[in-house]
Amino acid sequence: MTQKSIAMECGVSTATVSYALRNSARIPLKTRNRIAAVAKKLGYQPDPSLASLASRRSSKKGSPFSASVAVIHPNPKDSRPSRLFDLHCHHFKAKMNELGCSVTDFYIDSGRYRPERLAQILRTRGIKGILLGWGKWPDYIKRFPWSEFAVISTVRTDLGSSIDKVSMNHFHALDDVFQQLDNLPYNRYGVILHDDCPEITIKHILGAYYANHYERPSLKSLPPYCFNMGEPPERLAQWYQKHKPEVIISHRVIDPKIFARAGISVPDEVQLVVLEIDEESSIQYSGVYSGAEMGRTIAVSLARKIRSDEVYVGSRNGKLTFVSGTWREGETLRLPKKNSNE
Repeated sequence: MTQKSIAMECGVSTATVSYALRNSARIPLKTRNRIAAVAKKLGYQPDPSLASLASRRSSKKGSPFSASVAVIHPNPKDSRPSRLFDLHCHHFKAKMNELGCSVTDFYIDSGRYRPERLAQILRTRGIKGILLGWGKWPDYIKRFPWSEFAVISTVRTDLGSSIDKVSMNHFHALDDVFQQLDNLPYNRYGVILHDDCPEITIKHILGAYYANHYERPSLKSLPPYCFNMGEPPERLAQWYQKHKPEVIISHRVIDPKIFARAGISVPDEVQLVVLEIDEESSIQYSGVYSGAEMGRTIAVSLARKIRSDEVYVGSRNGKLTFVSGTWREGETLRLPKKNSNE
């Protein structure tokens, strides 16, 4: 039994459950009591390794848990992958600091650090854990001695099947999206996938997309569209004119100006929902926000691995931890205007 199970039972986020079970004052007492009752009913037991981390951090007796970790970024700091990862990284560092760990960033673009040199620097600094950033990894990084470190990645960066991963739960996110749309008078949903979306993520998204359509026979399933960064608007315009979606579900944020150049008016003509929102924006998108939960989950997972001296093991498949986001209704989704004669 996990906090996620409790969250689903109570209809709240896993972050709310986490705070409530720690009796945090930021959660209303009534909600805390309700969550505690559900946790007891479901037989929830806290993870002992996390309890150990917390007690070592807060106890005045004995030495607190402490460690040094690295975030290794394959691309420059101002690149799109690094900027997308920045929000998760911010919350990761905050949680790591709370757990007693210091964090250092390393950007290895342009061959700045060769594998042997990078490993030497990490050893010298006593770094035990590594979080892998987002982006395209150079082939030479495969020579890095991963077996010396505890390593956490996301499905966007895969340097080996045995590296543990934390990923957005796209099945859960699609379910949330469809449930929110159930009360609206639309039945033509189109989905947009990005060209930098990993193949396994595409399979998860499309699997959930078609499964939700199967459960709702009245909906019209439209062919997915693959969006390429920097592409001219004509392709998107052709897809839209051919299939006429009333709702577009985009895997990631796409600037509304791109839709405008393709002759698509959001939200006057078509509703826009974003499946995974992990970047700051002046536009309040309707969709599923990963918020702080992704970064915090990565931090807790990596701290647990360091605490138990669990390093990269090439002979096993890595553990996969899913994170559920939170639905928010923003500017890009709204009810159709009613006829003034009604």
